[in-house]
Amino acid sequence: MIHYDICIIGAGAAGLSAGIAAAEHGRSVLIIDKNKKAGMKLYATGNGRCNIANSHMAFCCYYDNSFACELLGETPYLDVISFMEKLGVKCYSKNGYYYPCSNQASTVVWALLDRLRSLNTDFLQNTMIDDIVRDSKGYRLFKNNKEIASSDKLILCCGGLSAPALGAPSEEDMFKIYSSLKLKVNVPSPMLCPIITKEDMTKISGVRVNARVSINKIHLSGIEHKGHDISSKKIPETIDHDSIIAEEGEVQFTDYGLSGIVIFNMSYYDFDKIYIDILPEMSEEELSESLKIFRENNSSRSIHAILNGFINDKMAEYIIIRYLEKSPKESISSLSDDEISILSSAIKKLSFTFDRLYGYQHSQATKGGISTDSVNINNMSVKNEHGLFAAGEALDVQGKCGGYNLMWAFLSGLRAGEAAAKDI
Repeated sequence: MIHYDICIIGAGAAGLSAGIAAAEHGRSVLIIDKNKKAGMKLYATGNGRCNIANSHMAFCCYYDNSFACELLGETPYLDVISFMEKLGVKCYSKNGYYYPCSNQASTVVWALLDRLRSLNTDFLQNTMIDDIVRDSKGYRLFKNNKEIASSDKLILCCGGLSAPALGAPSEEDMFKIYSSLKLKVNVPSPMLCPIITKEDMTKISGVRVNARVSINKIHLSGIEHKGHDISSKKIPETIDHDSIIAEEGEVQFTDYGLSGIVIFNMSYYDFDKIYIDILPEMSEEELSESLKIFRENNSSRSIHAILNGFINDKMAEYIIIRYLEKSPKESISSLSDDEISILSSAIKKLSFTFDRLYGYQHSQATKGGISTDSVNINNMSVKNEHGLFAAGEALDVQGKCGGYNLMWAFLSGLRAGEAAAKDI
């Protein structure tokens, strides 16, 4: 068994980047991954196109996570582009979203692996570490009670629990690693995923609209816990219904609930109701007045026909039945001013009740992970644990859709790899 300067658990974007940074400093590196090949999730990012970065940077891009924003700075996309170009990957921007010019995620994976091979990095695939022991010589890594590797330094790039079909670890796998190191971990849950609603959505399944989506965010406290409690959830200590979160984008209505990027971004938060303005270009007052005018000038037309002049026909029928309990074929002239107000309000604030998230198998990222409170931002080292580092989705850092999570993975991985190498 070879003893390495640095072992890295996880061969995703963070782990591969950390390996490059460490090996470029002349360190012997072993990257261990549970999958048969490296970069499994990376191959699938951006629908196979690999959205590696985004030029727009604001506090909200990382869900108000000051740790991520402080590490990344104001222009992290420039650092990612520079890293890619050093690997021989030319990139282009589409409305601030950066992709490899090939529009293939495989381009990025192959470039990372080629660089690691040129640096004589070793890989151990199809291996899930289930126990880690810290001793005077560093870290000893075990699988099924058999020691398979050891190193002076250890970098955790285990990723999250999302997309198990692409080789994500199970919650049990994560428990074994983090509990063996007694790490402070925040409860994991899926995010950047569709939302299942309590309402019957079959009548509007397949409808897509540009909409303004808003929620009343519920603040949960007391959910942090130690690794040995990773599957438990503490009851919230406080709930604050005053924080309104809103975002505009395409919403997809499905037979189970809601989907689309704007819905994915909302899936991070805890909320009871989600409100969808399906006609954001008009105010409620303007819409109400327009409907009243049409009632006077087009009195023979049906309610459904008039609403279809503003919104999708399936959506019009759904709103009439749900909010007025009337036949969509009834004449528009039958509506009172109050009923027109009800329709206008429904179009501007169509409400759905949260049931649950669609699950890890449909999510792009995981909420939770190693608490950032326990990590030094300057070098990604775990506090009070000499020689242990963490990067990427192993940490409780999440960005919105649009390249933010890959930016975090690449740059936090580079910082952890360099720091670990210099610490030897």
